[in-house]
Amino acid sequence: MIRRPCLAACATAVLLALAASITSAQVAPGSVFDPATGRDLSAWPPDRHFDHLHMRLELDLPDVVNEPTATGRVTLTVTPLGRERGTLVLNAEGLRIDGVAVGRGSATRPAPFIHADDLLTITLNPAARLGETIRVEIDYAIEQLRFDGTGLSWSPPARRPSNASEEVPMLHTQGQPEYARRWFPCHDFPNERLATELIVTVDSDFQTISNGLLIDRRATSDGRTRWHWKQERPHATYLVSLVVGKFDVVEVGGPESARPGLDMPVYTPIGTAANAARAFAHTPEMVAFYERYFDEPYPWDKYAQTIVRGFQAGAMENTSASTFNAFAAAAGRDALEDIIAHELVHQWTGNLLTCKSWEHLWLNEGWASMGEALWAEEAARLEAVARGATPDETDAAMRRAYHRAIHGSFVGQRSGNRGAAPDLPALASNRYIDPETNFMKLDNPYGKGACILHMLRARLGDSIFLEGVRLYIKRHRFGEVETDDFRKALEDVSGQSLERFFEQWVYRPGIARFKVDLAWTGPDEGPGTLSVRAEQVQQIDADNPAYAVTLPIYLSFPDGSGDYHYLVTDARVAETAFELPARPTDAVVDPGLHVLADYAVTKPIAWWLRQLEAGPTFAARVQAAEHLASIDDPRATAALADADPEVLAAAELARPQPAAAR
Repeated sequence: MIRRPCLAACATAVLLALAASITSAQVAPGSVFDPATGRDLSAWPPDRHFDHLHMRLELDLPDVVNEPTATGRVTLTVTPLGRERGTLVLNAEGLRIDGVAVGRGSATRPAPFIHADDLLTITLNPAARLGETIRVEIDYAIEQLRFDGTGLSWSPPARRPSNASEEVPMLHTQGQPEYARRWFPCHDFPNERLATELIVTVDSDFQTISNGLLIDRRATSDGRTRWHWKQERPHATYLVSLVVGKFDVVEVGGPESARPGLDMPVYTPIGTAANAARAFAHTPEMVAFYERYFDEPYPWDKYAQTIVRGFQAGAMENTSASTFNAFAAAAGRDALEDIIAHELVHQWTGNLLTCKSWEHLWLNEGWASMGEALWAEEAARLEAVARGATPDETDAAMRRAYHRAIHGSFVGQRSGNRGAAPDLPALASNRYIDPETNFMKLDNPYGKGACILHMLRARLGDSIFLEGVRLYIKRHRFGEVETDDFRKALEDVSGQSLERFFEQWVYRPGIARFKVDLAWTGPDEGPGTLSVRAEQVQQIDADNPAYAVTLPIYLSFPDGSGDYHYLVTDARVAETAFELPARPTDAVVDPGLHVLADYAVTKPIAWWLRQLEAGPTFAARVQAAEHLASIDDPRATAALADADPEVLAAAELARPQPAAAR
């Protein structure tokens, strides 16, 4: 999910700025208990006393235009886990519960219940036996649809409508993280999944969009329309979706597309179909690419993308039916490409595999952000092939596009993440009170998650990393995952022990910060010594030991050759010396972003000028531009005047901004 209606390329920076505004009351500060009461402040997943197999939700919207209310019946098919169970507890917030019945076989009987503190507690008499499957029917009402973008929200007509879609109300749902309970009773946590059906009755002037396939649509006796959507493969409740409105429909798939056989409708405000057709045109190529990359067919029956009014985030990956903020109706392909890729990747990493708790949210969002960079890499390949580029030119274009995309995640963490234990939660942490804050903390699941995936790709190599990713998906498809599930898959294919890596990057807050001094001793021509001193200058103490890293340094030489040398350290200060046959023309610290660190590098200005002009990666050239812009030297000014505009733009984005501008 993109949490705000901004371009995906800016999402990390925006989220980090939002994170700075999170108050200490929203996270568990310091130790994980309240010393005044002894209460544990950590958030733990709720028990799964029942396996939820299926939900049939019948929802009636009597008058979408004038009366934002709804009545519904949820029928849950469940079976007990562990032992017989006499009580079923569901989340139900802001709903009026009118009655509950329990069905066994063909018999259905009313059941006693208590609805208090947003929990619906249903007594089963007799208790459900182990191995028995029962039906629980709940009649309820939403007496006032919400207006805040959570649960089932109603958006009024636009004050100055510009098209027929804006002349009437629109409804949409938002279940993530725990808002499904606001529009139907359920086990509202990602450690459970079930098949779902939505049967929605609305005014005949309106369309509905939901998960899965539309298996029936018929007129009712009162002149309205009954829509029946069926999602057969199980998914988490926060991914259950409903949209009601008036739309143009554009099919971007089809038999001649890159991914025939999969319906890919785009529901867009009336009058914006032509723009939607252009902006979402690459969706089939994206589906085909991610299928190849993950070695896993697209898991759902269709892929709909719907642009709605009143949506409070940028986009949301509801199963088979992503929802987009209204800005997408007028946005061009360049503005939407990353967001489309982000939500599509979630159909695998987030929906096919779902984080077992919000503690492991980075497995969802980090992968979706990494997927943006992977698509940038693939799109560069497709473009290079189309223009007849050589293999070397194609590889260079792919590397540049990928590094340019992933660099933004590193920028966000370098500029905004100064977290340290125990005061702030780590990337994977159950120290939260409101799950919303997990999306916006400094150890951000989007940006830091993507950085970690990139570091693993760099450490293991493309082929081993990809083999591990595919094993992870095959092992856990249609299941719930934790960070260790991913680690173990990578370990099983690589033979490497990755516990220390995950401990310091996933389970510990903050990033590394290095002061690196590079000095040459020897003649300008001929052999000599490159001395390297690297000091970690972030907070180091008993809770935050020095990072264990292998620091790559890329050396270029006058004959045009170049190679890597490495400094291995797990101490505050590390020093080494490399005996070299010639003085380097440049020495670049970590040009491939192998370490999530901020670097302050001291070296001759001639090396900085060379790095700006011919650094081995996009990130290396941006690093040089940042440094040269910070010094008062006419050589730096002249070099920047002739530099690659994309590099300069990225350097400006990377430069720390005044607090008021963030």
